[in-house]
Amino acid sequence: MMLPMQRVGLVGVGIIGRAIADTLLAANVPLVVHDVRAAAVDGMPPDVVGADVAAVAQRSDVVLIAVQNDAQCEAVIAEALGGCAAGTVIVVHSTVLPATVQRLSIAAAERGVEVLDAPVAGSGHEGIRDQSMWVLAGGPEPVVDRMRPFFARYSGRVLHTGEVGSAAALKLAHNLFVYLGYQAVRESVELARAAGVADGLLAEVTEASQMMSPSFRVYHDIYEHRSALSRNGGEDAERDLFATYAAVLDKDVRQAVALAAEHGVELPAAIALQGKGATTYAVD
Repeated sequence: MMLPMQRVGLVGVGIIGRAIADTLLAANVPLVVHDVRAAAVDGMPPDVVGADVAAVAQRSDVVLIAVQNDAQCEAVIAEALGGCAAGTVIVVHSTVLPATVQRLSIAAAERGVEVLDAPVAGSGHEGIRDQSMWVLAGGPEPVVDRMRPFFARYSGRVLHTGEVGSAAALKLAHNLFVYLGYQAVRESVELARAAGVADGLLAEVTEASQMMSPSFRVYHDIYEHRSALSRNGGEDAERDLFATYAAVLDKDVRQAVALAAEHGVELPAAIALQGKGATTYAVD
């Protein structure tokens, strides 16, 4: 059940943000959104669209941030703090560096505003719509617990990871795990195909040896679908979606490498993957 007087703002109506917005609107949650791209809010009721970030913050008890990168996150929260009342909770769903969300949390605390570090993990926008997505929540446990009924609107589980920044670190490690797995499948399939192995045999053998996990099967099917789009063309929207995922891959891998360097950890495979998002994921 919604907490009393909980009004919700959302900044960033992209792939994940739009799924969250649609889910909340379907549940009649009081919502106001903003995105710098007018097309992102197409089809939404006019009274749901805020003129700017400050207007969203002024109308909200909870402000969700679902922008693309650290610079956008910092700019949005700086603007939001100009409109937030004391007691507002800002939820950072964006995947950013731990240091970024920690710095923003300190700035917000000076205004009596709480920041939760809350990236999501699961099957993308579909995981929001079917409520299988996990919210990884870093911040004070009482605040996380207070937000659990709200997060239940669009997630299957809330995992409290510790202090602010811990969820961002976990999400980067998670994404690196995913991207390296996808790269392993891609390279294996391309090697087999180039060497003349009949299509389907690699999948058959890896399934028999139990190396083809459910996740690797997903990666395999994504790769085959991406390859088919490259060969045969396809809908522009679908090709654009793969390009978006490729850009996110590059950003997350760079951030994982930066976080590793901060902690004195070597990630040779991640370093090799840096800058390869277009090759690995985008459609030519």
